[in-house]
Formats: sequence, structure tokens, C-alpha cells
Amino acid sequence: MHPALSLAPLTLAAVLVLSGVAKLRDTGSTYSVLRLLRLPPLVTNRPTARALPVVELVTAALLLSPWRWPFLLGAVLALGLFVAFWVVVVRAMGFDPRPTCGCFGRIGDHRINGRTVARNTLLVALAGLTLWVGLAGSSTGALLGRYTANDGWWLLLAVALAVVAVMVVGGGPAPRPSFRRRGRPGHGAAAAAADRPPAEEPELDYVRSPIPRGVLVGRDHGTVTLHQLARSQAQLLVLANCWCGPTHEALQRLPGWRDRLPQLGVQLVLVPHPFDATAVDASSTGIWWDPGSRVYDDLGVGTSPGAVLLGADGLLAGGPVNGVDEIEQFVTDIEAELAQAPEDGPAGTSPAPAQDSSA
Repeated sequence: MHPALSLAPLTLAAVLVLSGVAKLRDTGSTYSVLRLLRLPPLVTNRPTARALPVVELVTAALLLSPWRWPFLLGAVLALGLFVAFWVVVVRAMGFDPRPTCGCFGRIGDHRINGRTVARNTLLVALAGLTLWVGLAGSSTGALLGRYTANDGWWLLLAVALAVVAVMVVGGGPAPRPSFRRRGRPGHGAAAAAADRPPAEEPELDYVRSPIPRGVLVGRDHGTVTLHQLARSQAQLLVLANCWCGPTHEALQRLPGWRDRLPQLGVQLVLVPHPFDATAVDASSTGIWWDPGSRVYDDLGVGTSPGAVLLGADGLLAGGPVNGVDEIEQFVTDIEAELAQAPEDGPAGTSPAPAQDSSA
């Protein structure tokens, strides 16, 4: 059996370690993803979320075993895991909206699309090849033991090629434009907060469009449209579609963002039901539920969490931006624009953030 076949179990082991460690560090995100993928209640629970990364890491260890029977057990487990992942992803392709998969915890592009299916199909093929190696009586250790000096160079170059491929094509989605424009300071966020259209300027980086007709649900089950929410003042919406680590971090930073942007309402919009979640204090305000991810998708948020600025003039004023660090920078940029805006208009007032009500 050719030593090059060792690349199949080595690749699977590397993927399982990456996935297992990422999930182990954020089991809350894994549990949220299980719910978003609409899996049966038997597996949609916190024990499964905690067990899954352990199974992945144990499987990776078995695949690296020099002994035949542990390796064969690892190959069976790997094929079962990757076939299950493939079925879940293909099934989720038919969802509207499609959830994020969270296959690697907080790492990488979480969108479910054709690329996700192709990746999982390749992993299933490698798992099938690995099982064939085990059934033929070999193992990763046995194959590595046959390596010559030339084979070692092939392995080193294969690893280098994989690293380069991840760096080139695995960087996640392209960044979306923010509200920043070429032109005088205060042209974007300040104009939106002041309920007036920006002056015409050439070569705008951000083309403003009407706020979509989305509906949010408050704690008292009252509803409010995005237009109603932004009618009295501009609103910064921080949106998340799972209970991952970044969502919890955004929740913690929310009071600070409100303190820095008193001219705006700063709202947290969650796709998973927020009002029975332990992370959300019962006294928290400015928290909204987005059933079915309609607002999230209509605003084109993309990777969770994201942020969008709604203008009081009925137009989008900025975003989406993605990730907690990008949202932090977004808040800094808006703060800088508003600081340079005139103090004698609506942009200079300091209303409190909108509360959870349908009024």
C-alpha cells in the first residue's frame, strides 16, 4: 500500500482537531447551531453540544494510531461523522433562511452554500478512503513507517500547499462596505441622525437605500417595524443569529456602545428567542427578537454578529459590518462623525435608546 495514502487520515485528523478544539472552547455556539439546523430533539441539547467535540478529538486520536484495530475504529467513526455532517449541510441548503453551520466554532466562513457542500463531500471521500485503508489491514502509523526521505518531502510540501490554500481561499467572505464615504466629515451618520438627506457629492463609497419593511418582536410580544423604530431617531442595530461567543461579547459591550452614542438608539436584535435566555437579564432593554431571521436576511447582515445603521430619514446609513471588533470600529467611526456634527439639531440631542415596546 502506497505511503501517500496516509495523507487521507492525516487530513481528517487535522480537520477533526481543528473542529473539536474550536467547539470545545465554545459549546454554547455549538448548541445554538444544533437548534438553527433544526435537528431532532434527541440531539438538539447541551449534552450533545458538549459531547460532539470530545468525539471529534477521540476520533482524531484513533486515526493517528499505529495499531490496526484502533485505527479501523477511528476510520468508522470518521466516516459516520462526516456522512452525518454532509447530510445535515445538504438538508440545510433547502432552509429559508439558511442557518450558519458553525462547523469549526468561531473559525472561518460559517455560511452554508455550495462551497460548504463541496468541502463536506471531499471530506466524506477522504473518510471512505481512510476506511478502505483500515479494512486492508493498514494504519496511519504503518504507512508513515514506510516513508522514505523523498516521501517526507512530499508530505512537507502537501502540508505547505494546504496552508497556502487555506490562506488564499479560506479567508471567509469579502468585507462589506461601511457607512464611510469620501467627503467632508459628518456626511453620513450625522445626516442620518439629523433626519435630512446628505448633500450630493461625487464618488460616494456607500449608496444609501430604503430601510426594509422588517418587523421585530419585543419582550412584551408587541411588534415594531424598522421604520417605526427609526422614526424618532437613528438606530444602530447589532444583529446576531446564534448564541456564539461573539454574541455574548456583543451583549456585554452593548451598554458601552450606548454610552458612546447617546444621539442614537442602540438595539440588539437576536434571531434565537432572547427572552428566556440566561445571557439576557430580565431588566435589559433594547433587546428584540427577529423570528425566522427575516430582518437579519433583509438587511444582508451575513456573518454573525453584524451591525447596521438605520437613518431617521428612512434610509440605511451604514453597514453591514461583521464581527465584534468591526462593530467596535463602526461605533468609533460613528462617534467621530457625530462629534463633528452641528449641536443645534436633532443630531445634537441625546434621547434614550428605544425600549422594547410596539409604540
